[in-house]
Amino acid sequence: MRQIDYLKVENKILRSHITSQIRLSPSEKRKILKYGLALGKSVRHFINVVDYSTFRRWVRYDVKGYIRKPRQRGRKRTPEQIRQLVVRLAKENNWGYTRILGELKKLEIVSLSRNTIKNILREHGLDPAPERSRDTWDSYIKRHFKALWACDFFTKTA
Repeated sequence: MRQIDYLKVENKILRSHITSQIRLSPSEKRKILKYGLALGKSVRHFINVVDYSTFRRWVRYDVKGYIRKPRQRGRKRTPEQIRQLVVRLAKENNWGYTRILGELKKLEIVSLSRNTIKNILREHGLDPAPERSRDTWDSYIKRHFKALWACDFFTKTA
């Protein structure tokens, strides 16, 4: 009994020095459940790692076989139609994130942020607007060759 009393006091002292919440692995939970269930209701006086109500919840879910759905974290993914619209606007118009956001607001699609648009375009391999529209001098000359060639005949020497 003296050893148990000593360990209880020591646990309380150590627990008071920990400022953050202790996260237990599944194997640690199983150990706590195994030894805690062996103690019965008197576990309430010994348990220090988690709250007694948490321990009882573990018993309810793990021992009695309640099926627990895994919690989904984070926001829902942007619907695929909106994602395709963002990519289409970026490809066809060569607009940046803010302009696309403005156009979507005109269409009353206001649930997106500028950062969401940026992430969607990055996933599809599209760079920000200035990098997307970078053009090489060679491609410019090839595209305007006929007009540039014709300009040579319209020069007048003084």
